[in-house]
Amino acid sequence: MSAVIESPAATQAPAATPAPPILAVKNIEVIYDHVILVLRGVSLEVPQGKIVALLGGNGAGKSTTLKSISTLLASERGEVTKGSIEYRGQRTDQLTPGDMVGRGMVQVMEGRHCFAHLTVEENLLTGAYTRKISSAETRDALERVYAYFPRLKVRRASLAGYTSGGEQQMTAIGRAMMAKPSMLLLDEPSMGLAPQIVAEIFEIVRDLNTKEGVSILLAEQNTNVALKNADYGYILESGRIMMEGAARDLADNADVKEFYLGLSTEGRKSFRDIKSYRRRKRWL
Repeated sequence: MSAVIESPAATQAPAATPAPPILAVKNIEVIYDHVILVLRGVSLEVPQGKIVALLGGNGAGKSTTLKSISTLLASERGEVTKGSIEYRGQRTDQLTPGDMVGRGMVQVMEGRHCFAHLTVEENLLTGAYTRKISSAETRDALERVYAYFPRLKVRRASLAGYTSGGEQQMTAIGRAMMAKPSMLLLDEPSMGLAPQIVAEIFEIVRDLNTKEGVSILLAEQNTNVALKNADYGYILESGRIMMEGAARDLADNADVKEFYLGLSTEGRKSFRDIKSYRRRKRWL
């Protein structure tokens, strides 16, 4: 009896299909007050379980991008007029911010928006409101937040408005965690904070990602800290994506080093040199 010899192609296992991204923003355009064009053709993706950084200076459109995704634009008279946004493979055009929270996406706003007249713990409890969980489950969720932020447990009875900037940022992130999100949108979490507090907060952000699988889209002006903690990055300028790539590649890119980190082959640039090296940016 003759043996049947299979060709290598016949025995080769089929290539694995890449998992779809948890978030896909496709060529969106955003207009405020039916007149002001803020975003133009912005496209980005957040893979499941990854940290993606959205980088750029003040006014680049980072916050508008996040609000477009979380459907908060309408409250500021903004509108996505072109393109589409998909979360978990479904369009989100007709959803409300409450719907997005119910589906596992929570945004932590720029500026540490806490309820100043409530205690730290009361602020945290508001984050669990949409989950309709039992008292025992709520206590478990609180202890989980306090495990990440021991400082908040000490300050749990303090009015949030009388806590430090770092404690307010921790409270804002902890409140978002109480909703048990699958995805977090973080808008400028390092703004106005001391470097030590920034490092502490980003360590917790990494733990949320690696230990609990939370996907994160991070809008930051602090390019250095963002690229150290992200897997992938997009650079946004004047409402457009100008560059993208793996975080390590962006951190090593000469243009990114020179313009965003103030470094070049000649060393650190002074502010009086900004105009000259701005002209040399390849995307301008």
